[in-house]
Amino acid sequence: MTVIKSLEYEQTRQRLMADPIVIAMARSLRGYALFELAHDSGTPRFEFAMAANREYERRGGDMTTPRHIGAVPEALLRLISL
Repeated sequence: MTVIKSLEYEQTRQRLMADPIVIAMARSLRGYALFELAHDSGTPRFEFAMAANREYERRGGDMTTPRHIGAVPEALLRLISL
């Protein structure tokens, strides 16, 4: 399956990877097995994606502009995979 993502989406994900809130969230996920958070394809599991977005907002993150539902969990997955 091919997914087309806009340049704006990738820029948002890159910005989030440098966001101190996302970095702190990624540190707290280091003990989890990747299969618990993502599908074999590497895309975030729905439950993880929704929880990550809620936690990001709870910690003060701004999801309003632009709102990319998958950007926070994808940034987290990239950070914990480094």
